[in-house]
Amino acid sequence: MAAGFRTRRIRTERSIGDQLKKARTRKKISISQVEEATKIRARFILALESDSWEQIPSEVYGRGYLETYLQFLQIPAEPVMKQYFRERDMYARHCQDGAVELAPKNKLTLPRFILTPRFFAILVGVMVLVGFGGVIGKQVYTFGSAPYLRVAVAKADEAASTVSIQGCTAVGAQVEVNGQPAQVGQDGCFNQPMRATKGYNTYEVKAWNGQKETAQIVSSDIK
Repeated sequence: MAAGFRTRRIRTERSIGDQLKKARTRKKISISQVEEATKIRARFILALESDSWEQIPSEVYGRGYLETYLQFLQIPAEPVMKQYFRERDMYARHCQDGAVELAPKNKLTLPRFILTPRFFAILVGVMVLVGFGGVIGKQVYTFGSAPYLRVAVAKADEAASTVSIQGCTAVGAQVEVNGQPAQVGQDGCFNQPMRATKGYNTYEVKAWNGQKETAQIVSSDIK
């Protein structure tokens, strides 16, 4: 080693999947045991442990599975979720930076025209049609887009072995919790009581507007 130089070991951040797998193996828990306790399918558990996020149906499911798995392994969720959002934002910026915009080589020259009464009448007619089409298009888009969904689990009533699944969605949307219809108010909010057992309970909440569906996974831990 040359005089005046010292080597220093640089610690790198472990991946989320590596943290999950090491925590599970350290506790000597099998994949099948995790699947039974969390109700997460084995292939999605393996996808989490290998950082294969593309194998999970959507980001909503991935985030819900990750939070449930962290709770099951008793890993502090805050630092891992911060790492998850940080890596997700870095990936999104990378995709944006990779986009290439091509500029036109030749400058376009617009032809000259004369404004006549006939042209003015046509222009007004086109503007009316465009405005009407915009209103119809907005209604179709609103109806055809997936409804938003916000869900939370209220404090469990341990004496009655129930939890309250509360949330809000788009007005007019239908909501199901683990396949059971929930009563949605005129403001789009709902409060659905669900049975719970000791340990980890997972609930799949779906909102449906007749065209598209939004889903979210929530969980509760009853001691």
